[in-house]
Amino acid sequence: MKKTISFLCLISLFFTTQIFALDQDELLDVDDAFAPEVVEVNYDSVKLRFKIADKYYLYKHAFKFPNMDSGIQYGEAQIPDGHKKEDEFFGEVETYHDQVEIVVPYENKDRVGKAQFKFKYQGCAEAGVCYPPQTKIVELSLPLEQPSTLNTNNSLLGSNNSTDSLDLGLGSSNDQWQGQVDAVLPEDLAFKVETIAMDANKLSTRFTMSNNVYLYKDKVELTSLTDGIKVKSVTFPVAEQKNDPHFGDVEVFFGLIEIDVEIDRKQGSGNKLELQIEFQGCVDEGICYPPSTRTIVVDLPGMSSTTVTNNTNISSEQDQIQDQLEKSAWWKVLLKFFVIGLGLALTPCVFPMIPILSGLIAGQKDINTSKALTLSIIYVLSMAWAYTIAGVVAGMLGANIQAALQTPTVIIVFSIIFVLLSLSMFGYYDLQLPAKWQAKLMNISNKQEGGSHIGVAIMGFLSAIIVGPCVTPALAGTVIYISETGDPITGGIALFAMSIGMGVPLLIIGATEGRWMPKAGGWMNVIKSFFGIALLAMAIWFLSRIIPGPVTLALFGILALLSSIFWYRYALKNGVKGKLTILFLLFKLALIAIGVVQIIGAIRGNSDYMHPLTKYESHFTLIKSYGDLQKAMAETDKIVLLDFYADWCVECKRMEGATYSKASVQKELERFLVLKADVTAQDDTDKALMKKFKIVGPPATLFFDKDDKLIAQYSFFGFKGEQDFLEHLKNLQ
Repeated sequence: MKKTISFLCLISLFFTTQIFALDQDELLDVDDAFAPEVVEVNYDSVKLRFKIADKYYLYKHAFKFPNMDSGIQYGEAQIPDGHKKEDEFFGEVETYHDQVEIVVPYENKDRVGKAQFKFKYQGCAEAGVCYPPQTKIVELSLPLEQPSTLNTNNSLLGSNNSTDSLDLGLGSSNDQWQGQVDAVLPEDLAFKVETIAMDANKLSTRFTMSNNVYLYKDKVELTSLTDGIKVKSVTFPVAEQKNDPHFGDVEVFFGLIEIDVEIDRKQGSGNKLELQIEFQGCVDEGICYPPSTRTIVVDLPGMSSTTVTNNTNISSEQDQIQDQLEKSAWWKVLLKFFVIGLGLALTPCVFPMIPILSGLIAGQKDINTSKALTLSIIYVLSMAWAYTIAGVVAGMLGANIQAALQTPTVIIVFSIIFVLLSLSMFGYYDLQLPAKWQAKLMNISNKQEGGSHIGVAIMGFLSAIIVGPCVTPALAGTVIYISETGDPITGGIALFAMSIGMGVPLLIIGATEGRWMPKAGGWMNVIKSFFGIALLAMAIWFLSRIIPGPVTLALFGILALLSSIFWYRYALKNGVKGKLTILFLLFKLALIAIGVVQIIGAIRGNSDYMHPLTKYESHFTLIKSYGDLQKAMAETDKIVLLDFYADWCVECKRMEGATYSKASVQKELERFLVLKADVTAQDDTDKALMKKFKIVGPPATLFFDKDDKLIAQYSFFGFKGEQDFLEHLKNLQ
C-alpha cells in the first residue's frame, strides 16, 4: 500500500513539475481546459458533459466514478470510444477532444431527493504538458417520480397508430384509451435490457421491468448477428404462472431477471458479438406493448484454445487441488495428499534425501533395526514439518522460504556439511588430512551426522527446505488456497500428510538398512566409504546450483575416476576377495567409463551429467519483467509459452534434460513463442513477475492465447515428461 501511495505521489509531483516548468500564461486553468457539467439528471441516470478546449484532450482510462452513497446505487459508466493514440506518458490510450458525454446509471433505492456525485478525470495539453488527476463532487437533485407521458404516436401504438397488433381489451372509448396511455411508460423505459460476457463462452442478459410491467417468457428470443458466433442455449430463471387476458395461461417475469446464454464461437470470429434480442410484455392493468427488438454489441474475452474446443470446464491441476481443499471432508484431504506424497517419493524432490539418511544411519555405531527406524522417523517428521511450515508461510506471507534460502552462502555451507559427513565415512583414507585437522573435522561431523536425535532432526529439517525446493501442483494449489482463504490449518494439514507420504520410502529404506547393515569391521567400512562417495556427489550436485554446468560435469567426472581407483583398493584392503573381487572390478571399470565420458562432455561445454555427450540448445527467449512479456506477446500471433526457471530448481533442470531437449517436443513447440523467465536471483523484478501470476516457485509453465490472455486451464506447476507434455501441447491448437 505504501509503495502504491508513493508511486501516485511521484506521478502527481511529476505532472505538477511539468506544468510549472512552462510559462503559466501559456496554460489554461484546468477548469477552463476541461469544463465538466452535469447536463441532465433523469429518473435513472446522470449525464455528464466535458467541454474540452482547443489543443487539449482527456484520457478515457482516467475517468473514475467512486460513488459510495448508501441510498444511491450507481452502475457502470457508459463512456463512448475515444480516439486511439500513442501517448508519451501512458503508452497506447484513448483520448477525447472538443467534447465528451458520459452517462452514469443509478438506482434511487431509498428515494432520496439529494445525492453526492463524485467523478475523477485527467487530461493534457497537446504541447506535452499533463495536469494532475482532478476530483470533483457535485450535489444532484434527483427526480422522485417517473415520467408519465406517452404520446399516442409513440412505439407503444406502432408506427401507424393501429391497435390491431395490440389486444388492449379497453372497449371503444378513445378517452378511456388516452387515460390508460398517460399512465404507462414508453417501451424503452418499461424494459431495460443489458448483456455482458461472463467468460469467453457465456453471457448474462438482464431484463429490468418497471413497476407493474411483466415480460412473457416464450416471447424472448436471442439471436447472434455475427458470423462465426451462434447462440447455443438460453437458460431462464423460474417464471411466475399467470392467467393472461391476451394469451391465457403463460409464464411471465416481474422485476429483474438474469438469463444465462451459452454461445459457440469459431476461430477468427472476433471479440465483438452483435446480439439481437426480441421480446414482448404488458402492463399489469391490461395494456400490451408490441413485440420489440433490441440490438446490443457485447465485448467478448479473447478466445483461447480452450474456448475454441469448448473445454471451458477443464481446470488445472492446482485449481482442482484448491477445490478439493475447499469442498472435501478433512479425512479425504488427508488421504488424497498422502497418496500424492507417495507419488512424489522417488522424484528429484525426495530422491537426494535417500543418501543423506542412509549416510546418517551408516555413520552410527552398533546400528540395529530399531535404532535405524527411530532415526528415520525423526528425519521424516522433521522433513514433514519443514515442508508444512514453508508452505504455510508462503501462503500467508507470500514468501517462499525454500527459494529465499537458495543463496551462494547457504549452498556453500550446506555443501561443506556434506563433505564433512563424507569424511566421517572414510575412516583411514589413503589421502588423509593432518591427524589434528582430521580429528576436529570428524568430531564435528560425528556430532552432526546423528550422534543425537537432535542432529538427525536438524538434518531432516534442513534437507527439506534447502536440498529439494520443488514446486508441485499439490504444493502450488495448497499455497494459493491458503493465500486466498487465509486458512493455514486446512492447508497445513494437507501439506503435512503429503510430506509423510513422501517420507514412507525413507522409512522403509532406513529400517531395511538397519536390518541388513553389517557389524563393525571390514564390510562396514566398505559400505560406509560407498556412502562417503555418495555424499561427495551430493555436495557437487548441490554446488551445481551456483557454478557453471561444465564445471559441475567435470567435478562429477573427477569424482568418478578417483572413486574407481580408491574405492576398489579400499574394498580389497577390507576383506573383499574371491568372486566379489570381479564385481568390484566391474564397478571400477564402469566408474572409469563414466568419469571419462563426463570429462569429455565438460571439455565440449556440455552440462547435463545424465547425458554428458549431448549438448542442449535452448530455444527459449529470455525475459525479465512483465513489461518484457507484454512486448514479446505484442510482437507475435502465436500461442505463448512462458517457463519459470531457476538454476537451483532441480525439477527445472530435469524438465530441460528430459522434456525440452527432445526433438519431438522441439518440433511441437515451433508453433509457439517460447519464453523463459529466469528467477534464479529472486530480486524485486523476479518477485514482482511471480506475484503477478501467483507463482509459488519454479518450475511453472504458463500459456497465453493469441489475444494475450492467460490460459489458466492449461498452465501448470511442476514437471511433465516428454509424452505428457506433448499431449498437453497438442490440446492447445
